Amino acid sequence: MERAAVFLAGIAPQARQVLEYLLRSPGRTVHCTELVDEVLGGQGAGDPARRVAGVLSGMSKERAHSGRRYPFHWWEAPEGGTGATYAVRPSVAAVFLAARLTDD
Repeated sequence: MERAAVFLAGIAPQARQVLEYLLRSPGRTVHCTELVDEVLGGQGAGDPARRVAGVLSGMSKERAHSGRRYPFHWWEAPEGGTGATYAVRPSVAAVFLAARLTDD
């Protein structure tokens, strides 16, 4: 839990919002367009897959600093599809939610 708290403390606000959205639905795959619509302020300009990937790529420094892996999994779109999907395991969500409660 300590490493999860370190990870959360350093990530940018938008990355934290995306992660918290995923944490509230552990085990469910979430498409990048849902993350853009629900967390990042709607479609607007740009490819939703690139917007989400750009936000989440900012976590690399905190990932290395905390000694943790990324707390989510992601899958590319199947051939002919668009955008990636993301998910957080229930066990990982529990650790991060507990770390967030001790952080608040």
